Amino acid sequence: MADSDNSMTLSSVTLGGGGEQATKRSARSDEADPALALLGDWLRAQHVSQVLCRLQQRLETRVLSAACRAPTDAKVGYSIACQAEVEAATVALKIQDRLPHTPAHSLLGVVAKLEIIMGADRDIDDPTDFPWPHIESILHDLKEITGSVPLERPDRSIVQADCRRYQAIAADLIGLEKRMADLHFGQQPAAGIDTK
Repeated sequence: MADSDNSMTLSSVTLGGGGEQATKRSARSDEADPALALLGDWLRAQHVSQVLCRLQQRLETRVLSAACRAPTDAKVGYSIACQAEVEAATVALKIQDRLPHTPAHSLLGVVAKLEIIMGADRDIDDPTDFPWPHIESILHDLKEITGSVPLERPDRSIVQADCRRYQAIAADLIGLEKRMADLHFGQQPAAGIDTK
């Protein structure tokens, strides 16, 4: 009996890096994992937010370098860029809020959820403080076992469309704020604004 315990065949689960084959196999079996889809959405929102942040910074430099002589259009453009960045960052935060309610159906899904946690924290806290090195260690261990989640950058046309959408939302918001400020200072109401 003791010999039969030692002669059992091992399962096909392999530990370690898993290699490219394991990653491809896992990716196919995890296509329906909601945590993987959430990671994709979050990465897209983060990337768009970063693109809009760089745009806002360039416009800020232009407005500040022109100092007081900056035309109103440049200031409005800068305000729109700032608000568009806020809109995109808000979407990323809302995706993060969905994380606790999104199940992982695989180990790669767990890796995806940890990627979001670690990615979100890089901007907030000191990554050397507890528990971040510990969580990063767990993430590293899981990646060694399952392979990494393919982290692809969103297509440029998708990013540009998202940027335009957030800029349009921001322009509408900035336009409404300007109209409300104009009304506050006793100026004529903008077309389409009912003051009654």
